[in-house]
Amino acid sequence: MLNTPHNPTGKCFTKTELEEISTILKEFPDCKVLSDEVYDFLTFDGVEHIPFASIGDNWLKTITVYSGGKLLNATGWKVGWAIAPPDLLRLGGIMNNTTFYCQNTPA
Repeated sequence: MLNTPHNPTGKCFTKTELEEISTILKEFPDCKVLSDEVYDFLTFDGVEHIPFASIGDNWLKTITVYSGGKLLNATGWKVGWAIAPPDLLRLGGIMNNTTFYCQNTPA
């Protein structure tokens, strides 16, 4: 699990750091990454957010999670989405359909 920009510290991984993590992951080809990037729009001091899935071939092993509630300053809505290759999202869709039993008002 990767969280960038990190809550609560505000740490935003640099491209070099993300590349180093990617290099380590090459030793573990079956490892998948859940990248929590719900604060992608909230960076300071000119720091640029770089999606983990955009580095090298990370797209093939990364599920990236975003939050509409965070983006629209409505955290009570609990509205979010995930972006990943279909084979990674398929099981998440099954889990989503079998574990959630109600919907938030905006949706």
